[in-house]
Amino acid sequence: MDKQIPKIEKIFLKSNIDLFLPLKLKVAELILSLLKRRKEFGLFVILGWQRKWSKFTDISDKTQDIFAKRHINIMKIKRRSSARHDVSTTINFDGAILIDRKGNVIHSGIIIEGLRPKIIAQKINPGQFKDLSEQFGFKEKVHSRHLAAIASSYIFKNTTVFTVSEETGNFHIFENGKIIYSNIIVF
Repeated sequence: MDKQIPKIEKIFLKSNIDLFLPLKLKVAELILSLLKRRKEFGLFVILGWQRKWSKFTDISDKTQDIFAKRHINIMKIKRRSSARHDVSTTINFDGAILIDRKGNVIHSGIIIEGLRPKIIAQKINPGQFKDLSEQFGFKEKVHSRHLAAIASSYIFKNTTVFTVSEETGNFHIFENGKIIYSNIIVF
């Protein structure tokens, strides 16, 4: 998985998303390190979150929002820190982890609502497709986490969105409603 970081860095260097490159890489590294340690979990991270998008959020279980009162900064997480442990505990949560453009993890376990992936898919790639997975360009069928993530990357401008599939372990990165990185990880 460490071999993936140089590939991801090359992709980020071509990106037009105005986020600090080391921050984007740190999030990718953190997710890849979680994939090394634990199998079969799902994850949905939005990097570049702005408070003005709060109308798209809800939470089904306030105990999952462990960062609402105690923010941590992704750039300050060390290999064996309690903050790293806090991030790793969120892989058991439903919903998204929201990180602002400075690297502060501000919420976890957040439901992102009202995205309308079908409408976004039609704007990005009009035509007839058998399902939204194919229309968005996924190589295999994906479910709501990934459809919400790719739609989020389109709606929430200037964000980078990351997902891990609970079923397959696939790791994706999205920007501007497009898959910019996809890696199939075998459990």
